[in-house]
Amino acid sequence: MKGFSMLGSFARLIAIMLRERPVQLKPGVRYRATLDLSKVRPGLAEPDVKNWLMTMSFTPTSKGDVWKADERFLSRLPAASILKAEKL
Repeated sequence: MKGFSMLGSFARLIAIMLRERPVQLKPGVRYRATLDLSKVRPGLAEPDVKNWLMTMSFTPTSKGDVWKADERFLSRLPAASILKAEKL
């Protein structure tokens, strides 16, 4: 029975390690960010949200929900709207 207990503990450890964490942005860094456009500006249509992002110095990519921006601009968005952010 000791093996099952250790296996359960290992499974819990893996679950904790894979748990989603909020994106940690570092000052002065440029990011490629995957955004949930419906949470960026709730109530606006998607084309309006994209236009607003461009006026806020975000650069669109070939993927509709992926944008490039500096940390100072990303930090202005609601935290729930940033699904993933990778340093460039």
